Amino acid sequence: MHGMLGVLTLLLSSVGAEAACGDCNGCKSRSACDTPCGETKTASGTRMVTRNQSVTETRMVPHTTYQRETRTRMNQVTRRVPRVETREQKYTVHVPHEKTRTETYKVKVCVPYTEEVTYTVQVPVTTEVEQTYQVCVPYTEEVEQTYTVCVPKTEEVTETYKVSVPYTEKQTYKVMVPYTEQVEKTYSVKVPVKKTREVEYQVYVPYTEQVEQTYSVCIPETTMTKQTYKVCVPYTEMVKQTYTARVPVTETVTQTYMVQVPYHEEVEQTYTVMVPYTEEVEQTYNVRVPYTEEIEQTYTVQIPVKETVSAERTVTKCVPVTTMRSVTRDHGRYECQAVQVACGVRNRGCRNGCNDACGGMKTVYKRVHVPNLVTEEVPCTTYERQTTKVPYTYTVTRCKSETRTRKVPVTRCKTETRTRKVSVTKCRAEQRTRMVKLQKCRMEERTRDCVVTKYHTEQRTREVPVCRTRLEERTCEVPVTTYRRENRTKTVPVCKTRMETRTREVTYCEMVVEERKRMVNVCKTREEERTRDVNKCRVEEKTRTVPVTKMVKETRTRKVPVTKTRMEDRTRMVSKTTCKTEERTRTVKRNRMETQEKTREVKYTECVPEERTRSSQVTVYDTVTEEAPQEYTVCVPVTTMKEVQVRVCKPVTTEVSCGCCK
Repeated sequence: MHGMLGVLTLLLSSVGAEAACGDCNGCKSRSACDTPCGETKTASGTRMVTRNQSVTETRMVPHTTYQRETRTRMNQVTRRVPRVETREQKYTVHVPHEKTRTETYKVKVCVPYTEEVTYTVQVPVTTEVEQTYQVCVPYTEEVEQTYTVCVPKTEEVTETYKVSVPYTEKQTYKVMVPYTEQVEKTYSVKVPVKKTREVEYQVYVPYTEQVEQTYSVCIPETTMTKQTYKVCVPYTEMVKQTYTARVPVTETVTQTYMVQVPYHEEVEQTYTVMVPYTEEVEQTYNVRVPYTEEIEQTYTVQIPVKETVSAERTVTKCVPVTTMRSVTRDHGRYECQAVQVACGVRNRGCRNGCNDACGGMKTVYKRVHVPNLVTEEVPCTTYERQTTKVPYTYTVTRCKSETRTRKVPVTRCKTETRTRKVSVTKCRAEQRTRMVKLQKCRMEERTRDCVVTKYHTEQRTREVPVCRTRLEERTCEVPVTTYRRENRTKTVPVCKTRMETRTREVTYCEMVVEERKRMVNVCKTREEERTRDVNKCRVEEKTRTVPVTKMVKETRTRKVPVTKTRMEDRTRMVSKTTCKTEERTRTVKRNRMETQEKTREVKYTECVPEERTRSSQVTVYDTVTEEAPQEYTVCVPVTTMKEVQVRVCKPVTTEVSCGCCK
């Protein structure tokens, strides 16, 4: 572009010089112009020309960089502070109570009954029926058949095709060439500094208290109770039963039937035979030849190792504890004592026989119980559970992995190309004639003796065992267990905790910001102009002659023997068996199940809920919000002026020789 601008400027300046030179009247000798020929001319015959020229200048460009600054802000931090509260908790205990209820249940009782059932019997009846049937009789005809054959025909055809011809061109391109500059850069680093501080923390210290606990014990008492139940006892009876039997009877019957008798006829037939002939052809084939290699293989083996492990198990024993309790018993007796009783009512007479209406007293002896209460100390044995930890050892089989190596034979195959001579069998067609026997059939009537089985019905009787049941009442002793409740007390160790405040030294890490400097490689690019060879292709059109094979259809005729059949109607006698339906009746013994209602006393346990209270210590966490300082890093932009090399196109005036004046 700069060269084109320079040429245009030179042409314009030459046109201006000629115009200035043509205004004068001199220049007859054409050697030099006179003084009034124009201002652009000089005494030596030169002129001033302005051209554009590319010049590199240095300019100041603003450049922005980012510096890291560390700032501090206050954040709200939430932490949870634990405290212990004692709360009362209500819980429900289900206390078992034994109750009795009357239950009604149903029993299925088997009741036999007799019923008459109607059933249907199919009685066979055989009759002779004339049947008409059709027979296919074969015959042969020669039919002329038209068929189409495709005959190959080859023609030469001229074909036009296109070819890509390669050629090389030179191409100018611009490349951005990278280069590296080293620049000093300031960066911030956070250096960790270890410090220690004292921190207070709270610990729950466990301690054990002995608490007296009341519990209930159900003491079982077993008594034997008589219970009546009913049983169905089976027994067998022999019952007479009438049944119908079908007795077979054999008869010989003469039957006429039609038979197709085959016979043969000889016919001359033309046929095509493919006569084989053998040719030897050389054939190349690939063979996989096996060979064996030994390869080292790594495998893992699990080796069992027995280890003895010791542990503790908890064993609970019931230990008898004998205590004395006071029991009061009555060792009293019955005595006869004399008691004075009024003799009778006044003015009514004495009941003991005296006629004295005195209304006096009489002596009566009656039986009086005299108590004698004796208190005794009786031993009472109870069982307490004692828990002990017993050490024991057991054997554990564990598997240890070991890596081993072994040589394994591996069979591989390599491919070898071999040649062999193979006999190839080909066939050629030959026309031959032969005498063929055709099988035909003619109908003949014949007779035969057939054995026919017929059935007639007979009434017979037999004794059949029938299983029946009768109800029997039986008694058995059933153990009934009742429970008596007793309240007892025991001392139970209860584990509780109390909070203690302790102090400890905690090491923490604090980050201190340091500023450092380093040299950084900055990658820059400059533009360069280069040339290269480029391969291109142009399309050329050419012609060639190609053989094309086409298939031409030809119609030909031949005679083909065709076997056809015609239908003929014939008759024969066939025995036909039909069934006649008869209705009969028989007596069937059946059983039906009847439902009876019965009652029984059932003991069941019902749990009654009771509400109780207990105290428990609960850890509650209070949320406390605090303000904590937090350091964060911010990138602050800094703008500086930077020197950049820029190529600028500027006009430059130069002195050029004028030449001869026209």
